[in-house]
Amino acid sequence: MRTHWRRLSVVGVGLIGGSIARAARARRLCDTVVGVGRSRASLEPALAAGAIDVATDDLADGVRDADLVVLCAPVGALPGLVRAAWPHLGPETLFTDTGSVKRGVVAAAHGCSARPGVTFVGSHPMAGSERSGFGASDPELFAGRLALVTETAATDPGAVAEVAAFWESLGSHVRTVSVDAHDRGVAVISHLVHLAAYGLVAAAAGDALSLAARGFVDTTRIAASAEALWTDIFRENRPALLEAIDGYRRILDCWEGWIRAGRWEALEAALGRAREIREKLA
Repeated sequence: MRTHWRRLSVVGVGLIGGSIARAARARRLCDTVVGVGRSRASLEPALAAGAIDVATDDLADGVRDADLVVLCAPVGALPGLVRAAWPHLGPETLFTDTGSVKRGVVAAAHGCSARPGVTFVGSHPMAGSERSGFGASDPELFAGRLALVTETAATDPGAVAEVAAFWESLGSHVRTVSVDAHDRGVAVISHLVHLAAYGLVAAAAGDALSLAARGFVDTTRIAASAEALWTDIFRENRPALLEAIDGYRRILDCWEGWIRAGRWEALEAALGRAREIREKLA
């Protein structure tokens, strides 16, 4: 199993891609790092920082001869990037992504013609920031964080192990899950949370915001994330997100009913159960 990479190609050198490039460089995991972006100009900060050795705005050139390719683009763009890159991948290329929705990108990879030694394994580091761009990247972003690696009945176990080992080499601890379990799980613990943070800010807009203190600011920190990025995620994971919204709404409706009826003991017990669950989180 490979633990060192001759040529790592990172497609999209922003917060996540830049952090991968910088972490791989700091940990000496590869000989050469190639950065692929929409324009050469967008890659100049990464070149200047020494995070990448080669910069290109040509996807085919960027992935050619790489033995590890990591897609770090918005989730809506990932299926098209998989199909565009696939014919240019060399033999024995390991291909993965970092998107927070797996259904579309995995389906796109499975729809590509089989190529000897070329394997796609979907992955998702559970790390990030409300900030974006290479300037927000951090070589320690993945250290101590969870990385999810997805598998299907058609996924090569050896490739899954190599992708898992890659994330572990960046400092992450890894869990392997199915595509469906991934998308339904992150809908609840990530996508719904971001949607709710935006909603809390929208609900408080106006004079109330002048009263906002640490609790409101901490709770809504992620509402400072790029709205285009999160609209894209909500769209790509719509079925699972709608299911999560429905579950959350049922809880709020129940609690609202108790508040209207003055059932304070029931509400306190429910809040207590939620607190106990929260206290068990690391």
